[in-house]
Amino acid sequence: MAVVTPQQIQPDAGAFEAQAVESIGAVRDALARIIERKCPGSKAVSSVCEAFGIHRKLAWQLVKVVYSEDPFVAARHMPSPKSLSVWLEAARGSGVPEAMVDDAARAAQGFESLADAHAASRTEFEMLLESCVGPAEADAKWRERAFEGNSYIWGVRCRVLLSMSVLLASDDREGWFHMAQVRGLVGYRQTRPGVRWIVNQSVVLEGDAPPPVERVPLDPEQAETHGGVPVLGAYCSKPMPELRRVRATGGILQDEMLPGAVGKRGERTLVTGELVRNISKATGKAGRVANFGIGVRIPAETLHFDLFVQKGLFPKAERELRVFSDLASQTSADEADALPVGERIVSLGSGLAMAHTPDVGSYAQLASGVFAMLGVDPGGFELHRVRVPHPPMPSSVMMRHRFSGGDAE
Repeated sequence: MAVVTPQQIQPDAGAFEAQAVESIGAVRDALARIIERKCPGSKAVSSVCEAFGIHRKLAWQLVKVVYSEDPFVAARHMPSPKSLSVWLEAARGSGVPEAMVDDAARAAQGFESLADAHAASRTEFEMLLESCVGPAEADAKWRERAFEGNSYIWGVRCRVLLSMSVLLASDDREGWFHMAQVRGLVGYRQTRPGVRWIVNQSVVLEGDAPPPVERVPLDPEQAETHGGVPVLGAYCSKPMPELRRVRATGGILQDEMLPGAVGKRGERTLVTGELVRNISKATGKAGRVANFGIGVRIPAETLHFDLFVQKGLFPKAERELRVFSDLASQTSADEADALPVGERIVSLGSGLAMAHTPDVGSYAQLASGVFAMLGVDPGGFELHRVRVPHPPMPSSVMMRHRFSGGDAE
């Protein structure tokens, strides 16, 4: 049996995956020989418990290491050196030949040497192993840990970060389109006192320079009542979260939610909505790419992102989910900044029949209300959805539209 020795382990990042597969294979082989000697019939956890007189959790770990099809999944269940030593002593005491026990001990030491060569801690080694498994397997755990840490660091959290965009043809400019943007912090809570939170930013241009885009509140009366913040009051918590609009440096208008009570006593929900008018439809020409999405700037348990696209607006678009780190730039769409995620876009047909979600109880009513404000029939729109538990921050979650053959015109 080939065993990876400490001398063979080279701290070369590019070689980690190959070295890990070799080391894990040696461990699996050595452990399997012992288990199959004592359990020639069933390899169930209960059989391993009984054969060696060990705790069920340890038996479960051993079975996972030996019989998981993916070696990196197997490695994630490797018992600690102390627990493995307990089992090897139990194996020795149950009559397993000394040579088999020694082989297993050497293989386990090779696995520990792999960890020492490539990682500064057990946690870092776990990350390296799970990065080889793929995002669908490992993301949930690490993103949840990041969410809890960020909630403490930033002093806020929300149950749902809500985003809904509606793309529809311009009513006054041929070859252009409008985009309604609805944003929500659902179940927003402070985890420490005195925290204000920025919920929206826009640029103020001086002089006669025209704005880059025209933004219109979906509910102008509510926006006027709340100092220009484009709230959708019917879908906010009562009493309305306290807001203010201030001018920040660099010509930025900043909408802020003011501090409130901490924890569940201060839980609030804020929903805003604007119509961005007349975006050039030239972005949909063959060979071009357009990204529609939301920036993640708050620790959130769930990101719920819906994109409604008017039928015939971009009929040849190929859609994919892309998540970009915003550490280098808040507008990055560079593949060098892409973050791996296991989630995918789900297409839910036309209209609002499939719009319901467990994340936001009143979501179907909100979506219906938005279409009523726009004065269009939701039946003429296709719904595409992304749901990301504990989305990474700071990042931009995008539905990328890649155009292979031009638009509908």
